[in-house]
Amino acid sequence: MAATEPTAPPVGDGNPRLARNILSLPNCLALSAALMAPVLAVILNAPAGGADAGAALPLAFLIAFIAALFIGNTVIEFAKKLSSAGSFYSFLSQSMGALSGFFSGWLYGGAYVVLMIGLVTANGAFLHTYLQSTFSWNVPWWVLGIILVAIAMTFSVRSIRTSVRLDLILLAAEIIIFSLLAIIAIARAGHGNSLTYFKPSSGPSGFSGVALAVVFGLLSFIGFEAAATLGEETANPKRNVPLAVRFAVVGVGVFFVFVVYGLAAGFHLNTAAGLKAFLASPAQFTTLAQTYAPWLKQPVDLAAIAGLFSCMLAVLNTTVRVVYAMAREHIIHGSLSAVHPRFRSPFVAIYGVVGFSVVVGIILSAWLGSGLTAVYGWTGSIGTIAVILVYGLANIGLIKFYWGQPDFSVLKHLIAPVIGTAVLLYPLYEVAKPGQPFPYNFVAYIVLAWIIIGYGLYVYLKRRSPERLAALGATMATDEIDFAEQHSPSLSSGAELPEPDVP
Repeated sequence: MAATEPTAPPVGDGNPRLARNILSLPNCLALSAALMAPVLAVILNAPAGGADAGAALPLAFLIAFIAALFIGNTVIEFAKKLSSAGSFYSFLSQSMGALSGFFSGWLYGGAYVVLMIGLVTANGAFLHTYLQSTFSWNVPWWVLGIILVAIAMTFSVRSIRTSVRLDLILLAAEIIIFSLLAIIAIARAGHGNSLTYFKPSSGPSGFSGVALAVVFGLLSFIGFEAAATLGEETANPKRNVPLAVRFAVVGVGVFFVFVVYGLAAGFHLNTAAGLKAFLASPAQFTTLAQTYAPWLKQPVDLAAIAGLFSCMLAVLNTTVRVVYAMAREHIIHGSLSAVHPRFRSPFVAIYGVVGFSVVVGIILSAWLGSGLTAVYGWTGSIGTIAVILVYGLANIGLIKFYWGQPDFSVLKHLIAPVIGTAVLLYPLYEVAKPGQPFPYNFVAYIVLAWIIIGYGLYVYLKRRSPERLAALGATMATDEIDFAEQHSPSLSSGAELPEPDVP
């Protein structure tokens, strides 16, 4: 090994690094799957897609699943070579240089901070509604939101391993409950079971309606790559992180298709009356439980609450590691790279992200309202655009990264990323297209403003501290250093970077 530690910007003032080799394959899988929020996705995205796809809703989710496999290939192939808390930030820095690396981190980190804001309000609003309808307790949503995010923060600071284990437990419980409901619905649906759900002609507007529903299906897969941010804390990351991403995409994808089929069969979407009842229902899965298994209604509601909290915990752990990675290399304020001396967690970044999310979430709720889909839906749209842009950059970066290498594969490193980029174009257009109702008409402009601010910071750093940009994505897991040095001469230069002067 050429060096025992990479030449990277100093981390804080002698702070320890993130704990090494403390996470396993199931831990990584839990983070990716929890961030995808499978139960929340089918509760919100399946009914939204049903308006366009109608009886062909299961087909739309099947197509989205296949498309997600091509996008997931990019993360898997990068993670086989590079292990870093920075995820896309490090991938793009090593493959396409400082500009792409900077913007991937800027967009990706910003996207998940915005998603965190929405999840704080959604957790509080959903629990408020549940307590009010079930026990007639009228606890303000913002109190509940602060309590829940404080619990998530405590787990995140004290132990990433405990956090992902909790994610795994909650994830297993919610998947079991919703899968059981789907099994019961399918078994009792009678003529509601049909292969016509997988024919484009089953939808009210044919394939065009299915294509629109695929957008919601693809949005359900956002977050599958979260395991990549655990690269520095995972044992054998070149093996475990790619496997975790693959298992998350495949496992959750199968869950999506199966549960959505159960939803279609249970409502008899192959009949006009069934589709009408589906579209009129305010909560399709609750209605499904009331119809086929009333004893499952409470577990379904509790699984939704657990899934929402699990997603928030996963988003927090993912976000702070990207923030930590950028702060460690002094692209943003270096204080955010401080690591807790006892728990070995990026605790300053955790406190910063949580505090910012609570304050901004309360402000936005006063403007947009505090319902589950108010702030959550709006911030989710902003975050989705940013993440899709990063996915597209990563697909291009994968081709450049492997091009000319001995292990270059035409299928994995050219065809798959090209298809992965193509399937992102339509969802990107649907989320960002002009003419949308308030407040979604501001979404694209906010992302554009974030890009412009990022470019200004990039130009400033390039003029004042070009050595920082030269070392982007430098810090890898120890067993990745030799490979990283081959792709980044700055790693073996031996030169230390100056202390940051960016406020």
